[in-house]
Amino acid sequence: MLPNTEIRIETVSDCNSHCTICPREKMTRPIMTMGKLHFEYLVDQAVDLGAALVTPFGHGEPLLDPKIEDRIQYCTNYGLDTFITTNASLLTMDRAKALLDSGLGHIRFSCHGIGSDYNKVHRGLSWDETLSNIEMFLELNAACNFDSCVVSVSVIPMHDELVGDIRTFWESRPIDFLEIWRPHGWAGGRSYRSVETRKKSCGRPFNGPIQIMADGRFIACCFDFNGELVIGDTHTSSIDFILNGEPLRRLRSKHESGDLKGLLCERCDQLNIEDKSPLLYSSRDNTREVGKTSSAKTKLKEM
Repeated sequence: MLPNTEIRIETVSDCNSHCTICPREKMTRPIMTMGKLHFEYLVDQAVDLGAALVTPFGHGEPLLDPKIEDRIQYCTNYGLDTFITTNASLLTMDRAKALLDSGLGHIRFSCHGIGSDYNKVHRGLSWDETLSNIEMFLELNAACNFDSCVVSVSVIPMHDELVGDIRTFWESRPIDFLEIWRPHGWAGGRSYRSVETRKKSCGRPFNGPIQIMADGRFIACCFDFNGELVIGDTHTSSIDFILNGEPLRRLRSKHESGDLKGLLCERCDQLNIEDKSPLLYSSRDNTREVGKTSSAKTKLKEM
């Protein structure tokens, strides 16, 4: 069975922006789109293993996948919930309608700044166009009544924006919740926070969620943007086999012992033992509790 009921399947590894928060310029793994049959093969397995939520995106922009709506519909036909994060720059009215018609359960908009601050972070995108797209989606979504999609916004303030100002802007709009985060370092891809020597396990090797890249390789962590921590290949092994395989057992053993040498985990600021929460504000979780997934808010086992 799955360690938790979410499975993340990156359907496309490409992106149409070059955001300052994201180390895409360091990516050397293939830029590609996952094939239809392999995606469905993975979802079929996930259902058999007890999945409830499929998250069809990873380090790419999901709307660059021309078949993302079909993939969501495939999940919906199984009764699965679905969740994507998008920069919204490609969100036309036709695509917005198609996403809603496919049964998308939750869409999260990444907007790391407002106005000119947004343009500084999301290089290659336009704040005015993105905001217009989001407001269009909100209007369409409101017309869905009880079949509406959950809408959230995630913000990482990169230019000293005030939490109060971000809240005032977004919470005046009909979104379901807002979360504001401190920047993180992508396990060494960026250096926005110091990496402390005192560390704890994040719990992901034990509780997932499962992460599968567009090329089918199974990785242990959503911060592993370049596929360093591969624990299996879904083209040659089943998800169940990988979950019970030796590579994942070794990774779990290292996290249990605290010996992270040689792992990208050694470079991860999310494993710091510190009092300050990486979550600056959440209208979804007032406690701002750490050790939860940002998607389904699944509690991870920390050690």
